[in-house]
Amino acid sequence: MTTPKRRFFGGIAAAFAASLAGQTANATADHWHPGGPLLIKADVLFDGTQFLYGQAVLVRQGKIVKVAPAGEIKADGAKVVTVKGGTILPGFIDMHTHHLVQHVPPQRILEHGVTTARDLGGPLTPATIDKPYQLRQPLSGHIISAPGGYPNVVFPGSGVEIAGETNVRAKVDELAAGGASIIALSLETGESEGAAWQWHMPATPPPWPTLTKGELEAIVDQAHNVHHLRVVAYFGSDASAQRALDAGVDEWAHMPCDALSPGVIASAGAKGVAIDTTIDTAVQCTGVHENAAALFASGAKIFYATDMGHPDIPHGIDAQEIHVGIHAGMHNGLPFPDAVARALASATSLAGDYLGLAPLGRIVPGAPADLIVIGSDPRANFKELEFPRVVIKDGRIVIQRKAGQ
Repeated sequence: MTTPKRRFFGGIAAAFAASLAGQTANATADHWHPGGPLLIKADVLFDGTQFLYGQAVLVRQGKIVKVAPAGEIKADGAKVVTVKGGTILPGFIDMHTHHLVQHVPPQRILEHGVTTARDLGGPLTPATIDKPYQLRQPLSGHIISAPGGYPNVVFPGSGVEIAGETNVRAKVDELAAGGASIIALSLETGESEGAAWQWHMPATPPPWPTLTKGELEAIVDQAHNVHHLRVVAYFGSDASAQRALDAGVDEWAHMPCDALSPGVIASAGAKGVAIDTTIDTAVQCTGVHENAAALFASGAKIFYATDMGHPDIPHGIDAQEIHVGIHAGMHNGLPFPDAVARALASATSLAGDYLGLAPLGRIVPGAPADLIVIGSDPRANFKELEFPRVVIKDGRIVIQRKAGQ
């Protein structure tokens, strides 16, 4: 088997970076206590949809209460956090992680800018922190698969193997009763070249068994019509994508590895299928970049997602995932600043809307005070997203770094 080399992109923001320098930070207030009011100032603000300038954000009791020009906000007793030359953004929403099975510390995830991590394959018990704030964790529970199938054949503990239409319906009931916010299933046969699992050692070689047509349809029916939950599917091939479309699956857990046919791409767009990108994880795949651009153009819903838990993926924001999202937008004619805004929206406002958690993912009055502040403008240096200068969760400071840390 040959594996295509990883493709790198660069230089698209160099000109924009020249004017940004000399970032500093300060935080002062008399008699302030942790959890008290905060006033956050930076040169730029991305509110989840657009870039604004000279705005400040006032936070009280875990909520955003005002967004306005810095000179118009009076906040007696508030702690003032200023990052000159920096950008305020909503905390990131990662739509696909495995932080529970892989025991990624939730504090570390928060400190690197992800304030909501949706685990798609693991226990229904969230990880907790001994702090007055917690990582927000929508959960799917274990991935339903055929006996001997993916994911347990590669990642033991991520799936539950079940046969029979009655039994898969019962499992959906169990997951829903346990608090699952979405039902995950596997149609992965393991035959896609460059797939991330190939760096591991499967218990048996592919092709792997998958759910029958009847089992697949039973899972979707039980999730949709009994529990009003969406269904997300794991797969990498064009044939499995068609199976998912035919069964009414709502979401794809990965950008598919193999090049998709025009018919599948058009159908995914027409149905408004949601796709969790995870392109950085699947970067060795032969079709992933072309699929991303084509699905973007088709009208499919494209969301930032990293597959966090894999050893090569950061435990927090993955700037490369934003990078490839920018390229998908530019490939379809978006000017660079608009492509950046669209990629960032996929990790903030668009994800919050899709999850039914709006105004989470936006910097507007009434939204949860989940915020990050980086030391520059992400249109010039999106790598800094991985090391935010300030992270705020539910109005409390998780971490505040000095310039250069």
